[in-house]
Amino acid sequence: MAVEFENVTGDVIEANEFPELSRRYGVSGVPKVIINDKVEFVGAVPEEHFVAAIQRAAGVEPAAQTGEEG
Repeated sequence: MAVEFENVTGDVIEANEFPELSRRYGVSGVPKVIINDKVEFVGAVPEEHFVAAIQRAAGVEPAAQTGEEG
């Protein structure tokens, strides 16, 4: 997202090099994604779940999933 949109920033933190941050954010596995200190998840997720998490963190109701596959 940060590569595609100039209003989005991203940081990558090496959990082993910053144990105090790992403890603060409860890192138990990687990747751990934290969005605006509001929404977080561990592991790889499908793109639509990632976008929905960003929308929730921004206070926007995620778009309804239709269940249709293209």
